[in-house]
Amino acid sequence: MNTGQTLLTMGALMLICIIILNFNVTSNNIGTSLDFNRFRLEGLSILTSHIEQLSQYYFDEVSTDTINEKRVNNFSQDHQLGFDNGDNNVIDDIDDFHGLTVVDTGMSGVIYNVNFEVDYVNLQSGIITHSGNREYHKRVSLSVSDAFDPPLVYSMSGSNRVRDTLKVEVVISYWFFN
Repeated sequence: MNTGQTLLTMGALMLICIIILNFNVTSNNIGTSLDFNRFRLEGLSILTSHIEQLSQYYFDEVSTDTINEKRVNNFSQDHQLGFDNGDNNVIDDIDDFHGLTVVDTGMSGVIYNVNFEVDYVNLQSGIITHSGNREYHKRVSLSVSDAFDPPLVYSMSGSNRVRDTLKVEVVISYWFFN
């Protein structure tokens, strides 16, 4: 083998090494992206489950009486949202979720923290705004984030992982039919 053939062979080996290295980096990035999307999707699934769970509860403590119509001033006041005195930490209406944090585990075994906030809102001209008064509409804000360090649901800021929080808001209204 002469010098030209040796250089050509070494160049071919270096080219093969570069191709293999690029393939491994690409495969690793695809695997990381799949995991990232799986954890996000699982977090959204947990949010959806909790939104569906909300539909089984009464709008307010006083709405358990389904015979008489309720007026706005019958509902809990804005500063009284959360567990009532007689609830014994048992959820029986939507405003009991206010300030509640639930630890939920997804199918993958990842632990997620689900936070709830409840407030009264006005609905005017397609705009939802916070109301300090009692209304026929309550907004439930749900947020979920994983409990791992480093975070599994994250965005990149430079070369650092920054924990992402998935948020959803649902407006639930009180309806009474005679």
